Amino acid sequence: MNDKFDVIVIGGGPGGTPAAMQLAANGKKVLLAEESGKLGGACLFVGCIPSKIIKHGADVFIAQHQNHAHKTKLSHEELTETWQSIRHEMDRILNGRSNAAINQVSQMPITFVAGKVRFISNKEIEINNIRYWFDKAIIATGSHSFVPPFKGNEIKEVLTNEVLFNQPTLPSSMLIVGGGPIGIELAQMLNKLQVKCTVVEMMPGLLSGVVEPEFAEGITKKLQATGIDVHTHAKVEEINKIDGKFQTVFMDAEGKQQELLTEKVLVVTGKVPSLEGLNLEATGVHFERNGIVVNEFLETSVSGIYATGDVVLGGPKFAHTATYEAHIAATNILRGNINKTCFSKNSWVLFSDPEIAAAGFTEAEAVKAGFEVVTGMYDYKVDATAQISGDEFGFLKFIVNRHTQEILGVHIFINGAASLSGEASLIVSKKLTLKDVACAIYPHPTLTEAFGVLALRMLSDIKFSEQTTIK
Repeated sequence: MNDKFDVIVIGGGPGGTPAAMQLAANGKKVLLAEESGKLGGACLFVGCIPSKIIKHGADVFIAQHQNHAHKTKLSHEELTETWQSIRHEMDRILNGRSNAAINQVSQMPITFVAGKVRFISNKEIEINNIRYWFDKAIIATGSHSFVPPFKGNEIKEVLTNEVLFNQPTLPSSMLIVGGGPIGIELAQMLNKLQVKCTVVEMMPGLLSGVVEPEFAEGITKKLQATGIDVHTHAKVEEINKIDGKFQTVFMDAEGKQQELLTEKVLVVTGKVPSLEGLNLEATGVHFERNGIVVNEFLETSVSGIYATGDVVLGGPKFAHTATYEAHIAATNILRGNINKTCFSKNSWVLFSDPEIAAAGFTEAEAVKAGFEVVTGMYDYKVDATAQISGDEFGFLKFIVNRHTQEILGVHIFINGAASLSGEASLIVSKKLTLKDVACAIYPHPTLTEAFGVLALRMLSDIKFSEQTTIK
């Protein structure tokens, strides 16, 4: 035995580092282990932060070349220079944020170790051939991209988002397998950088089950209007390489076999938890292929061992949700299991164009949960701010408990939705009613006043409906 710690936190991403800092700040002796030796996790290095840097760079590119970008293809050299500039900015921001996190951790009584963790028992781990003992632990190793076992000779050469961001140049064309949030964001970003994109999704529609059906239909039309080809209800069967290009064979919605040649193929069909090499079998922690089983306190089947973030079976897979879980797990370690997770108030933003943001239940989720709901929709084409900006496309949707008038879900589809998501999150997390929101005084002209307008309208509609029913 080399050393013993009160808590060992495995994973330096948003599900691990905040927990380690909270525990250390409360007097616990903490070891924080991260295989990469860098803090920030997938969100910082291969997920939400680099993708948003690309989005910003693509938007700047469009603004600078809007007079001719859609009329004449820029040269390969010009596009390469733009991409390398974006990558340079990406490296600067990512390294800066990671180094800042390491510096912050170094100022606290936390032992930071770079290396892969392997459990020896439910009280002992090994890192770099050195063993450490612990009383309690948090597993926050995150997830990584999963490539389905397609047929063909070029499966190993397809890109995932972990690899895409490090490409030295952009391809002229790309087939994106997967029409979920990551696929949609990247398709639009790359399209702005003059990459011809085709999205193939096996579900009946894009973002199936993720956003409100009206929003999914709207974003599909937006993609198609900008030249992105979309194939839904389509199944990829084979990926080969012919004359230096990828040949993807898929069955379309009509059951016809299609073949498409592109310079690159990007697969974003989902992620799997990073459990490889942890040797959880030595602990008795119950886990499945899709993650570690935890209870409502985020504790595993082994007392004193918790799990947070993408490595957990079920639950939302977002960086901010992982941080939420990190603080719950840390608090439960410090004070006993007193904090439970509540994902019905989770919020998220899809940085598409236009953006989509949501907090709480979708309409389908609310109905499935047993609520009798009413919904309301605000069309931003009547909104003063939208009219002033010239961007009048957008919608705000409320999902409301008919009996209590509590707002169960808020869904926003407009450029600027990300900036409105905080208000949506507060409405849902504080269980505000239509009356609560309607009684607030919103500044004019702003996009936020739509919240009050929609709440007041729905109150009137519900009252009229009840009076009609009584009669």
